[in-house]
Amino acid sequence: MLSGAPGRDHRVPGSPLLPAGDLLGAMEQPSAWDRFYAQREHAGAVGHFEWFFGYEAVAGLLLPLLQGPGAARVLDVGCGTSALGLGLYRDCPHPVHVCCLDAAPAALAALQRLLRMAPPPRHPRSHVRLCLGDATDLARGGFAPASLRLILDKGTCDALLRCPAGPGRAGRLVAECLRALQPGGRLLQFSDEDPDARVPFLERVGMAGVSVQELGVPGGVPYYVYTVEKPVGG
Repeated sequence: MLSGAPGRDHRVPGSPLLPAGDLLGAMEQPSAWDRFYAQREHAGAVGHFEWFFGYEAVAGLLLPLLQGPGAARVLDVGCGTSALGLGLYRDCPHPVHVCCLDAAPAALAALQRLLRMAPPPRHPRSHVRLCLGDATDLARGGFAPASLRLILDKGTCDALLRCPAGPGRAGRLVAECLRALQPGGRLLQFSDEDPDARVPFLERVGMAGVSVQELGVPGGVPYYVYTVEKPVGG
């Protein structure tokens, strides 16, 4: 799933205007996202849709995190049709197993079409799979405890925070991510929410230290990456 701040024009340069405002009251509902992606397809928008920024803006930050023994297991929660997971699969020089998870079947169908057109991965043992599921219940989706090295969240927590259930569902998302991470694994949240609000929330629900880095100010909007590292022995 994707998110945006109320009142902002969340268009990607060169893309048609998308009804982001219509989603603000229904961001937790897969059916709303199915309509969103169906409207994009009807409008002839066939490429990746990126909220906030594209894969290239954070590739240099993410790829070094995938070094290490064995294949890195990566989960992109609420992937939509973002190029984030597919970009790591394509570009990582080390073996990487990427899962792109979303609750909206239409998003995964569109992403599957994009995957069919994608070049082969840089490493022959890398692979990617698309999974239908609920990011607040990763156990139900088959994600075992301590099974992932890296979890990416580009706007999904933001979307949940803006739904009627608000912080409760967002807290479950963070808790599920930490359960599925290996000790020393990282949850990275990309957001336009101010650190004064996001850091206390993550510290409270994640029961772990949080670091924050400003990614830049594209379009005049500051974006941040919030990193929660699962403690070794946690």
